[in-house]
Amino acid sequence: MKTILNSFKKHIGFSNFWVRNGFILLIISILSNHLFTPENFPFNKNYKFPLFPIVASIITGIIIILIARFNFKYFKNKYFIKNINTQILLRFLFSTLGYITILYIFLYYSLNGLINGIESYSIYNLLKGLSVSLLICTLGISLLFSIDIYKLHKLLSIKGILKVEQGGKITLVKYPEIAYICSENKIVSIIKTDGTTVLTDFTLNEVESKISEQSFYRANRQIILHIHSIEQVQSIENGKLSVLLKPTISNKKAFQINISRYKKQEFMNWFKGKL
Repeated sequence: MKTILNSFKKHIGFSNFWVRNGFILLIISILSNHLFTPENFPFNKNYKFPLFPIVASIITGIIIILIARFNFKYFKNKYFIKNINTQILLRFLFSTLGYITILYIFLYYSLNGLINGIESYSIYNLLKGLSVSLLICTLGISLLFSIDIYKLHKLLSIKGILKVEQGGKITLVKYPEIAYICSENKIVSIIKTDGTTVLTDFTLNEVESKISEQSFYRANRQIILHIHSIEQVQSIENGKLSVLLKPTISNKKAFQINISRYKKQEFMNWFKGKL
């Protein structure tokens, strides 16, 4: 039992996550219960501090944060560890709001019916309360996870490391050291920015599955580029792109890679997103 509790605590990050974000939850609970309920508004002549609603909001907020935290962990392990973009962030947000919506509807019909009776049900009140709750949750999720997402993005873009196993030897190659990764005669090599080469036992598809899309792009069947190695991008004939790598690579010789017209738009979306 103790092992399970320790694993649970480690998974949701009690040591820093709750300390960092507990104050935000408290502020949101106090403000929402004062501003969105007329009788609790501070200038109301019958004003009374809404202690019970605030406590209830904090408890509900903790449950919501747990839902968001576990969903964040899922997206981190499945998606964020490889790529972070607007589409994936929106998927994380809307899926989290979907789980919260299910929870809200369940609590509304169960608690409201238990306290006030079945006749108290109202679609209008349900939709109004749900809309306000989702608005607050969107703001809260953005605040709670913005730092974590920024750190992940920075880690993927700058501090990533590719572990290379070849001939019983393990070599750690940092992302900024990689100019490009190429496959020639079924041998995959990592070409570093200093011109040296690291041989691998990988296929190019295996390398692609291990690296971050924040920093790398699969240009064609033979080459994966690192964003920092690109010197120039130019349109050429037949709708293709010519990508010139920085001259520090390959013993100061210019190295050019062509992007097909079928991948042109995809590449430009990736490239412009790094500028």
